[in-house]
Amino acid sequence: MTEVSAIVIGAGIIGTACALQLARAGVRVRLIDPEEPGSACSSGNAGSISEESIVPMALPGMLAKVPGWLMDPEAPLHVRWRYVPRAAPWLLRWIVASSESNAAASAAALRPFLSGAVDAYADLLGAGSFDALVRRRGQLIVWESTAPSRSERAAHALRERHGVAMRWLGPAEIAEIEPNLAGHFARGLLLERHGQVVDPKRVVSALARDFIAAGGAVVRARVARLVPTGAGGRVILDDGSELGADRIVVSAGAWSRELARQAGVDVPLETERGYHAMIDGAAAICSRPVMHGDLSFIATPMADGLRIAGTVEIAGLSAPPDYRRAQVLLAQARRMFRGLDTQQASYWMGLRPSVPDSVPVIGEAPSAGGILFAFGHGHLGMTGAPATARIIRDLALDRKPNIDLAPFRPDRFRGIFGHGRRAGQA
Repeated sequence: MTEVSAIVIGAGIIGTACALQLARAGVRVRLIDPEEPGSACSSGNAGSISEESIVPMALPGMLAKVPGWLMDPEAPLHVRWRYVPRAAPWLLRWIVASSESNAAASAAALRPFLSGAVDAYADLLGAGSFDALVRRRGQLIVWESTAPSRSERAAHALRERHGVAMRWLGPAEIAEIEPNLAGHFARGLLLERHGQVVDPKRVVSALARDFIAAGGAVVRARVARLVPTGAGGRVILDDGSELGADRIVVSAGAWSRELARQAGVDVPLETERGYHAMIDGAAAICSRPVMHGDLSFIATPMADGLRIAGTVEIAGLSAPPDYRRAQVLLAQARRMFRGLDTQQASYWMGLRPSVPDSVPVIGEAPSAGGILFAFGHGHLGMTGAPATARIIRDLALDRKPNIDLAPFRPDRFRGIFGHGRRAGQA
């Protein structure tokens, strides 16, 4: 077989996993990013491998919450007022995606995509790194409210429809498995198959080391432009130099939209700015990731402490961080756990790449052969990395992926509010 060459743009968890699988398959790969692998958004996520997180972000009942969210800077979702005109098309699509039928379609797409993600990390990382970095103790969701909202009922219905392994808990059972949780939680849901990583940055670093050992090359540079050639393409770097390959994989996270446009597709990709607070030395306060269902944040025990992550801020790529949102998370965590000492805390902000229907964009650019897309994973980057890497490897080698890629296709957004049209169309 003729040797295939590839360039992977973006060294987050998605791009690095794709590069590794390609290199293992004998493809000559260069992984390009201005930063070291895993140092941007992938470094600060909650570490969840939520292999049964089939519930999309947009759900029935969400529309009624939007006005309150817009007015409240401490809400789980907040849009900075100056950015509202630019965010409006994406928000409209997100509202459309929240219909019962659209949410059901997203869940049906995510089910086979995410299935088996924890075990897939054993193959991706290898036994040694897997044992050191991955845990499987499930994920607990707890609610103070006694009755579910409309959105919550919709989420539970989707889980039941797709056979998600879950167990309902009352206050006594919650206290038994997580004794340091405060006593005001009325109900809980244990998602038994979920796992976590203890350090997302170390996971990406381990994949990058294996990629280099498999013959791959890491190029520290920024891609200024993508030029499709009909059978692969060329990338022009910031310094004016050019690199070419038979396959170009666009996995640049929140920066992928402009590159996709240069390949002929306008994808409604928005930047969900996520925050976390890291509390040094506090990991022992819980034994698994615990999500506050009413307030939409999660506490995860990491190797070096307790990470409190959550909230969505829509403000674009370049606005400065508002660390008050991370401070709010810290205050909520103090109320969530008994005796939580938050004096040794640090804050972080990262840029999640999100599409309105929560289904990542994976596949070949329709009008640019050899240009492959792998972005838009939103809150599912860690979970979706193994499956995405397998799919990209198969597409690069002209093999048929093991799942239907129609729900993931890059041009699926065409015709809704005038977005998603191919470049040059009226």
